[in-house]
Amino acid sequence: KKEDDERYDDNDGGDEEEPVKYCTNLRASVETEINENPRAFVHSREWKKIMNGDPVEINPSVGHGLKIMTVDEWSCRWKRNEDFPDCLACGSLNTKEHHFIQTWCRGQRKWESETLCLDCHNFSWRSYCDPEFTTPSEFEKQRWNKMLEGKNALGVEN
Repeated sequence: KKEDDERYDDNDGGDEEEPVKYCTNLRASVETEINENPRAFVHSREWKKIMNGDPVEINPSVGHGLKIMTVDEWSCRWKRNEDFPDCLACGSLNTKEHHFIQTWCRGQRKWESETLCLDCHNFSWRSYCDPEFTTPSEFEKQRWNKMLEGKNALGVEN
């Protein structure tokens, strides 16, 4: 329901507030890297097979078995990342994203994206992490260590 959704603010006449996007208001630099092979593990084996002309598994939603594919056939189901559409190597906009992960935790974010340029066949890697970002387990460990430091300062044995 719109009334229960925190993304909407009815105090200013009912105008909808846009959800926060992963790539806006960044507080640190975006790490970038250009590679001949994918940095993300997800398609690294298939990429070697494609470039060697070896057969790869067909997407189960299309069929079954193995097929020798071109780069265009292999990447036809991927979409372009409209936030970062350019290839870092050649500047082409003919790119497709094959890997994207984002994690939000306590208002902090971390994300990584890798695109394949269909013109030069290089992979463009981009990643970002808010300076205060910690995973839930790291956050709990920090809280636990602070508590232990406080007890040690008071002379309490653990």
